[in-house]
Amino acid sequence: MPSAVSKWACTRSAWTLYLCAALTFYYLPPSAQAAPAASGAADVAEPAPATAADWFEQGQIARIGDQFEEALQRFRKAASMGSAPAMAALGDMYQQGLGVRKSEREALVWWRKAAAIGNSEGQARLGLALARTGTAAEQQTGLGLLRQASSADNPFAKYALATLMLQGQLLARDDATALSLLEASANQGESAAQNLLGQMYADGNLVAVHATMAVELLTEAARQGEPEAQSRLAALYAEGWGVVPDEHEAAYWYERAAERGYLPAQARLGVMLMEGELIVRDPLRGIDLLRQAAALGNAEAQFQLGRRMLEGQGVPQDTVQGASLLRQVAKAGLPEAQLYIKEHPL
Repeated sequence: MPSAVSKWACTRSAWTLYLCAALTFYYLPPSAQAAPAASGAADVAEPAPATAADWFEQGQIARIGDQFEEALQRFRKAASMGSAPAMAALGDMYQQGLGVRKSEREALVWWRKAAAIGNSEGQARLGLALARTGTAAEQQTGLGLLRQASSADNPFAKYALATLMLQGQLLARDDATALSLLEASANQGESAAQNLLGQMYADGNLVAVHATMAVELLTEAARQGEPEAQSRLAALYAEGWGVVPDEHEAAYWYERAAERGYLPAQARLGVMLMEGELIVRDPLRGIDLLRQAAALGNAEAQFQLGRRMLEGQGVPQDTVQGASLLRQVAKAGLPEAQLYIKEHPL
């Protein structure tokens, strides 16, 4: 599997060279980052942006460093200079709510702009959105865009077509072709494909369980900012599955996933902070994370918050609200909540 940096071809552009160096350094394990001289990335001087391509690559650096507001400004600057890749990236920022209020509508606007001037990434992102949520006519338009982008060797389009095939959505289910597309996409550095394949190797879904491949793929995806991969990788380090147990790596990747708004990671990190598990205890931040994730509908966070409210653990006791949350998630089918209610009748 190639390095995650392979997604950004290292040409002679000053900004591209800087981006590659930054990618290599930023996602080293925490222990390796403590010695920047060994990586060489810390010695790379940041050049002044001049062209649309420079502004776009500067935005990529900010985004991989989770500096989302800065990334948004840089992508906007590049887009105003006609950069189609920046337009596609702005669509992603709006879709994920990174540095800006989440808006599928705005995401579609930017992807349409990128697709209209022939950008394959914009075509692929727009195509998948239409295929998943559009009218019957829009779904067919989306499929056409995905096929067009895939024929242009766009890795995200290959990933998108693979997911549609695996789900049997709009396309006949074809596991063999889907796996082939996923592998091609992952080898091109597409983080979404790396994440999905990594999860499949970890779970034995359509492929034999392979710990080494799972860890390698999830690490590649996590380094590119895939929050689901970051959260799963954190769990692997906490459990010692496929890797040497490392509480620092586990806490690091949970933090990264939570920063990107991944609700399961926020819930897990909230519990860790409440209990001082793998990380320095910080009950105030922990309960804040649980409240945030619970408010957005995460069942695990609702269970943990409800239990603590019922028992007065780390929060003022509120038996009415606590019981309400527990009943809600138990009714939704969360086993932990059902067991808790069975052992502690409300």
